[in-house]
Amino acid sequence: MSDQTMPVQVLPAEARTRRGNADGVLTGIYWITFAVVAAMVLIPVVALVYGSFRTSAPGLPGEWTLRNYIGLASGGVLASMLTTMLIGLLTSVISIALGTAIALILHRTDFRHGGIVMPLIGLTFYFPSFILAMAWIIVGAPGGIYNTVIDDVLGMPWLRADIYTVAGIVFVMVLHQVPFVYLTIRGPIIGMDPIFEEAASAAGAKPRTVLVRITLPLLSYSLISSFILTFVLTIEQFAIPALLGIPGQVTVLATQLYLLVRFSPADYGLAAAIGIALSLVTGAAIWAQRRVTRAGRLTTVTGKAGRLKLVPLGRWRWAANLLCFGFVFLGLVMPMMILLYTSVLKWFTVNPLEGMYTLRNYVFIWESGSTVRSFTNTLVVSGVGAAVGVVLGLLCCYFTLRLRPRGHRSLDFLASLPFGVPGVVLGLGLLWAYAYLPLPLYGTLALMVIAFVTRFLPYATETIGGQMVQIDKSLEEAAWVNGATRIGGIRRILLPLVSPSLQGAYFLLFMAFFREISSAILIYSVNTAVISISIWSFFEQANWGLASALAVVATLIIFIAMTVIIRLVPATRRR
Repeated sequence: MSDQTMPVQVLPAEARTRRGNADGVLTGIYWITFAVVAAMVLIPVVALVYGSFRTSAPGLPGEWTLRNYIGLASGGVLASMLTTMLIGLLTSVISIALGTAIALILHRTDFRHGGIVMPLIGLTFYFPSFILAMAWIIVGAPGGIYNTVIDDVLGMPWLRADIYTVAGIVFVMVLHQVPFVYLTIRGPIIGMDPIFEEAASAAGAKPRTVLVRITLPLLSYSLISSFILTFVLTIEQFAIPALLGIPGQVTVLATQLYLLVRFSPADYGLAAAIGIALSLVTGAAIWAQRRVTRAGRLTTVTGKAGRLKLVPLGRWRWAANLLCFGFVFLGLVMPMMILLYTSVLKWFTVNPLEGMYTLRNYVFIWESGSTVRSFTNTLVVSGVGAAVGVVLGLLCCYFTLRLRPRGHRSLDFLASLPFGVPGVVLGLGLLWAYAYLPLPLYGTLALMVIAFVTRFLPYATETIGGQMVQIDKSLEEAAWVNGATRIGGIRRILLPLVSPSLQGAYFLLFMAFFREISSAILIYSVNTAVISISIWSFFEQANWGLASALAVVATLIIFIAMTVIIRLVPATRRR
């Protein structure tokens, strides 16, 4: 009898030993993850704060001073701050109105072309902001296509437009932000139980009354949250206000920071102080958005399945078609047509019948060593950086959502902090940091990877964490009961279940890295320039043909990546 019971007593001890060893390994991985995330996020932030109190450029001897913060009260900085807020508020209000209207049309009415418009809006979301701005400069600049047609063809100079104005910046910003609003408000609209609207309709309310008194109030917290996030993304935007604002002397905080660093006389200290101020504004907005989403939730999804009754558009069908197809045309189709047209011209001309066409711009791309190097750098940074970001995001999500060891709330805060730090501010912080740290990172692709992973780490944690919280922990516990260690439960249970979100996070980061420019503009060197920087440089040199050709190739790669996402990631095919 004793011989039979002996193995039963030995096995649990071995299992406990294995589990203890696994727990020790996970503890070590947790602290390594914590240290890596803390270093990536805090080093540039601390360095930026340090630089804001110095009188010198990064790496040079200087003195401590408060002059930089006093400079925030100067007329130029205050004017830039007011312009930033004005552009942010106008863009957010218009984007919320248009994005919500498109979402309601596509998902709450009998709109007939949703299968065409929805994927096109998805493509518009991934259309790089600086490429969109370039296309509209070619159209709306004083010597651009629109004004030339107005003056020379139609003879109506009073209809001239200037894209280098606040109105022009807001216009292009809206085209860039509406897809984001649509994607954030689409889920709440689809998930909202229609029983509330059906009750109002049964009581005799007209569709307009139902929209104003039922649908929009139920969506109020989602709308407020989306508004705040749109505001944050707008005021931290660099490429659009830089390309459109600098020629027209319209300065926002992000571009003023860039000008203070890139052009003489440089003032790195004041630029650092502006970066701190901008980060405080975006950080406060993110805090407000989190408060709204946590404290003000309305129950719009119930256990009762209500059948959605689509609202007939009737005589307003033309307006719905005009809004949806008009936006897609202005935000995606026309910019791509303009870039394609410009990329095959020897010399720019408005009249296609007078143009001299050539493929030399595309040939130059493949024959230029610097351009080919920028493609290689982009693929390396995007491919390797996205993999690093996914692994780091997965570890952060596991420790903050599943294991929850001591200090996990601090890790969660650190991982989400970069969302409130604008890219150009992060780049300036890295510029300060690695001028002093004894690490040979400046001027290397490794620094570019660090910058991109730090900036977009919240994208990975939100994507992976969104699916991880839906997985019942009892599945892992069942594996533990059967003798598996925590690591074994992760490998055999958790990873297969979250694999769709891992794939989605990888491609999301890959495309974000591929088109990123704001966090790279201050830290790149000749040998580490990426595609976005090369396009920017060509456009700064007024070489519209080369810039357009490179933009077309880059956009084509992004769209191919989007196709891969749709085909490989199951979650993207769900409605």
